[in-house]
Amino acid sequence: MSANGDPAACSPIHVLVVDDEPLARNRLRALCQRLDSVGLIDLCDSGEEACQKVRDHGPDLVLLDVDMPGLSGLEVADMIRSNAAAGDKVPEIVFTTAHSSYAAQAFRLDAADYLLKPVKQAQLEEAVARARERLRIRRQGDTAQPPPYLWVQDGAGSVQILCRDIAYILAERDYMRLCLTSGLSRLVHEPMHVLEDRLPSGDFLRIHRSTIVRKAGIREFRRDGRQVLCVLQCGAEFPVGPSYKNKIGQNIRTR
Repeated sequence: MSANGDPAACSPIHVLVVDDEPLARNRLRALCQRLDSVGLIDLCDSGEEACQKVRDHGPDLVLLDVDMPGLSGLEVADMIRSNAAAGDKVPEIVFTTAHSSYAAQAFRLDAADYLLKPVKQAQLEEAVARARERLRIRRQGDTAQPPPYLWVQDGAGSVQILCRDIAYILAERDYMRLCLTSGLSRLVHEPMHVLEDRLPSGDFLRIHRSTIVRKAGIREFRRDGRQVLCVLQCGAEFPVGPSYKNKIGQNIRTR
């Protein structure tokens, strides 16, 4: 049983892979088979069959291609979401597609993730973990607000990042690097001040014109000569910019 006492949180999930291309279906199945968090894996090759399988078998997660003959993946997702009003079990959805142009529509359908083909193992593992967390929250009937997240565009397409998974953010010229607690990172083409405004208020601290850190990840502030350093729990150290020292105030500890 998981630490939060929810047996479903650690149970392997049932995944339905939907893609009209046999090679793509088989590839996704092979990637899923490498994940301990995935149990039963079903396959289908059309949107119509996907809707039927969702009704008959109630998968936990649907890996859904967008561009298919007949019903598109977006139409399938819309039909699945509409079933929530009827009290049907609604799976999480991760879109898997060769096209980035559908991302905005996917976000409006509250997809757990949006992965560009060819899907990489690490990307799929992140997406499945995110879907499992969303399932856990729904199954517990949690009425609290869902954990805040960012939809960001990076070299792999559009992905959803939970804000609590961000350890720190570094500016790299015209890009921002989101460094995650998992050790992975995402390169985002967005100004620092815009990204700062999108983060949950009170959870992050800007310590330099090129650095934002998550407050919960701060170990200490200390002085090193004239320099003030922010030391994180992970061991990373970053200088505090002169114009940001007043924000730190009494948190600065002299070594």
